[in-house]
Amino acid sequence: MKHTKLFITVFSITLLTTTLNAQNYNTALGVRLGYDSGLTLKHFFAPENAAEFILSISPRYFQLTGMYEYQQPVPGSFDLSWVVGIGGHLGGIHHDKDKYKSNLLLGVDLMAGLEYSIARTPYAVALDWKPSFNFTNSYNDYWLNGFALSVRYTLY
Repeated sequence: MKHTKLFITVFSITLLTTTLNAQNYNTALGVRLGYDSGLTLKHFFAPENAAEFILSISPRYFQLTGMYEYQQPVPGSFDLSWVVGIGGHLGGIHHDKDKYKSNLLLGVDLMAGLEYSIARTPYAVALDWKPSFNFTNSYNDYWLNGFALSVRYTLY
């Protein structure tokens, strides 16, 4: 009897985790708090593939980041997903505020994190690490500072 219950449990979990979608929304808009704070827009163009755009603006710099992300549910959980991504950014930075010397930011970004879709609400919360590398200047202090929390409202 124990083996039958164990088999049914394992079979059910396997069936559920292989048929679940990676997310339960198509488009979400929100804020990113932490490194590269700003507005975030995420849109799924396939069940496991999304595009995310982050617009960061501050008195010191501005940056637009575009990411391709691959997202899968954590086994045994419908609301929690892991995310990995790659993309690029374009922007500008003022190294010396007194002289307003502007420098171009152009580079590549990586991302790894977790996203939680809050059940029965239109909200999703993500915690991720997004290091980036600039090709146009030496402004590359993202390794330890790349963590952020995103809160998004799902549009549909």
